[in-house]
Amino acid sequence: MSGGHGDFAEFAARKAAAADAAVLPQLRTLINRAACLGLVPIGDAWCYERFDGPFWTSPAADRPAISIVFVQSRDGNTVTEDPSSLGAGDTDMHLIYEGLSRVAVDGVAVGSRTLHTESFFSVWRRELVDARTARGLPRHPAQIVLAREGQVDIENTRLFNVRGVPVYVLTSRAGRERLARPLNVRPWVRAIVADGPGALNDQLDELFSLGQHSISCVGGRVAASSLVDAGFARDLYLTTSPRDGGAPHTPWYAGNTHRPLDRVLAKSWEDVEGVVRFEHFVLRPSA
Repeated sequence: MSGGHGDFAEFAARKAAAADAAVLPQLRTLINRAACLGLVPIGDAWCYERFDGPFWTSPAADRPAISIVFVQSRDGNTVTEDPSSLGAGDTDMHLIYEGLSRVAVDGVAVGSRTLHTESFFSVWRRELVDARTARGLPRHPAQIVLAREGQVDIENTRLFNVRGVPVYVLTSRAGRERLARPLNVRPWVRAIVADGPGALNDQLDELFSLGQHSISCVGGRVAASSLVDAGFARDLYLTTSPRDGGAPHTPWYAGNTHRPLDRVLAKSWEDVEGVVRFEHFVLRPSA
């Protein structure tokens, strides 16, 4: 694929046009406990109107504050070849998933198995781009890929080929060797290498030192669960559609650590197929 400027400009224009054309109903607040939990509000007047109040996130301290973003079907599944088939609709896609959950982040993280050739993670709707710009953040978040074994197609995946947007590949020494040739000709793509049981902790600490203080993880469930188990995940943004679907028995969490969830927000809106529900949870330390 082309990684050139013209190709990305066309892609970005297409994404922005779809986001700007989406009709976004105002959400209705069902539960709001944010004031009790020391969270940071996100958004401006336009965001508050559409979302029915602030979007919230946990503050970063001396390590990255990571949020997990998922859409699940009514029967609790998150894995599908086509995420739109889960039925959460345009409001979730353009206001939350590609919007408020990314407005204030330094980077967006994804597992290597979730990537496809067109993958590039940013904010696209004009009002949400303005809210991000007002925070003094770069137009696009950094792209962070969890690829321990180096099993990614750098040549043909869009996010690796946009000059000027930094990419961090969290991998092992063996993975770095496997990716040596495409990395060597892409100075904006940096491998963060670590091995051993504490590798992910070391890599996230290095990301923090590189200015990645707030990170949104958009899947898949194995990558997200590894961040939960490492103790870095602070917030869960979970949208539940009115439709059953997805691969059976694929909840968002696939790990082994019990992290109690405190519900911060519950909101809903009416979509073409029924009522969609959004919930924000804070992940407490494991017992």
